[in-house]
Amino acid sequence: MQSTSAQLGRYEIQRTIGRGSQGRVYLARDPKLQRDVAIKVLTTDKAEFKLTDENGTPLEALTASRVKHANIIPIHDIGDSEHGPFLVFGFVEGKTLALELSKHQRYELADAIPMMATILDAMKSAHSAGVLHLDLSPRNIMINSDGAPQIMDFGLSQFVDFRRTDLTLATGTLRYMAPEHFLRQQLGPFTDVFALGSTFYEMLVGERAIQGGSVEDMQRAIANGDIDLDKLNQLPHAEDLQRFFKGAFAVEPTTRYADAGVMFKAFQTMITAVGLGDALRSDEGGHSTVDFLIRRMQRKKDFPAISSTLTEINRLTSDENVAPADALANVILRDMSLTSKLLKMANSGFYGVRAAEVTSISQAVVLLGIPQVRMISSSLILFGNMKSDSSILKDSMTRSFFAGLLARHLAKREQLRNDEEAFIAGMCQNLGENLVIYYFPEEHEDIEALRAQNGISKKAAATEILGVPYASLGAKVAEIWSLPSIIADAIRGLDDGPVPAPADDEEKARQIAILTNQLCDVFVAVSPDDATDTLDEVAARFESAITLDPIYVFNLFSAAFEKLEMFAPVFEINVGQSEFCGAVSAWLKRREPQVAQLIEAAEQATATG
Repeated sequence: MQSTSAQLGRYEIQRTIGRGSQGRVYLARDPKLQRDVAIKVLTTDKAEFKLTDENGTPLEALTASRVKHANIIPIHDIGDSEHGPFLVFGFVEGKTLALELSKHQRYELADAIPMMATILDAMKSAHSAGVLHLDLSPRNIMINSDGAPQIMDFGLSQFVDFRRTDLTLATGTLRYMAPEHFLRQQLGPFTDVFALGSTFYEMLVGERAIQGGSVEDMQRAIANGDIDLDKLNQLPHAEDLQRFFKGAFAVEPTTRYADAGVMFKAFQTMITAVGLGDALRSDEGGHSTVDFLIRRMQRKKDFPAISSTLTEINRLTSDENVAPADALANVILRDMSLTSKLLKMANSGFYGVRAAEVTSISQAVVLLGIPQVRMISSSLILFGNMKSDSSILKDSMTRSFFAGLLARHLAKREQLRNDEEAFIAGMCQNLGENLVIYYFPEEHEDIEALRAQNGISKKAAATEILGVPYASLGAKVAEIWSLPSIIADAIRGLDDGPVPAPADDEEKARQIAILTNQLCDVFVAVSPDDATDTLDEVAARFESAITLDPIYVFNLFSAAFEKLEMFAPVFEINVGQSEFCGAVSAWLKRREPQVAQLIEAAEQATATG
């Protein structure tokens, strides 16, 4: 099956990318979803590699599909062919950890710490789902183009409660196999712990933990726990490292770390004790996950362009800088699309009727003022670059823009001087999710599937799949783009429960941005018929900060919808095809006669009072 015209099911085989005892792995193209995939064809005759459930589904597919984590390569599909059953995985461009170690020998401790943490976090997710890997080694950890480790090949995995019928069959990569493989003992999460310890030891020392020139020598070393921990003495904090590794290499499973979660806690404790805890943390994510995600985005051709323009605009217009109009105009003029759209906005009713047409960016800066140009340019850059054929992204971006319009209306009603910042904060409050939909569509699908399956919150599902909630990614990117602090603060959101009264206008603008997004979320969560009660519940939560009566909520949405229709061509929003816009429009039509009755009743009460 070497020809580029060969197919497995709907998948178009491109070339062979790997082979092993279980079969061959091919790079293929999925014409339906327009993405590259890796297909493993199970050609081995060994029964253990062909375990299936009662429906004939390969056990690997069952186990791998139960694990959802950004650093575990996902399984997309299963099938059968004349060559054998096959499994379809996400394709990751990169090199195996084994290849990296063969070139560089070992990792410096500071570089190894975030990688080890990420691998442990991924395996913790697998063990929590009741899944073992049983073939962990450097050759089954892929280092992608962003430097992030991703665990692959659950070909030997099995459910924790699965009982092997042939305990004499030792499978896996010999040097990384735990003693119970050879001692006729039950395997468990602790078996993966031994393999993780062996892998991490090799990363730090540059030599394999298990030595020996023959199979018998290696089995003897494993069964006796013959691992030279003294070689860790070449590293800083050797005693602490040795103590950590002893918990991974214990011969008896009962004295070893019970699973990857326990091992991860021990790892965090050890790293913190020696003063290297910062290497596990990003500003938002609790570990290096946010940085990994951002590095993945930076590999896309549009992200550097967005970052460069946004950062430069915000640098020139920060409170500490008073940039001349020409300097700001020159940055904007580098982007022809931005220039055109900004001039359209400057001449629109959004900023009032002009006596004469605004014909240059410098003129627009003078007439609108630097704060307004900064805010509207940021939103136009975001909408202009984050474009795709995804209806999900288009609808989410439209919802975000609508939330910004609501926030601007509310800020003006509250007479806040920073109403433009409220607008962009409202539009960016959902930045994290929009970035994930655009840059990581498969992970977003997994997050939505997990929410539907388990009935958990968006925050919990994103944390399970990505390792961090949407807000952490969005806030970090906002900082990279040098957006005002109010925007990053709005992205982070608020704690659950009633919202306290704001201490100042900036805090009130942030609360408004969060409020308007929660109001918009109502039209995604419930039908237009049920929206009114849910909108009232959201408004009640914010009543100490912002007063919203039912009539005003209707008028607020009506005014914002008119603005949305006015500026839809500039932002390339198709109101007629947007599910969100359809839901809001349907609610406005249903609600209008009810509001008319409320107004009439209020007028009668006033007249008789």
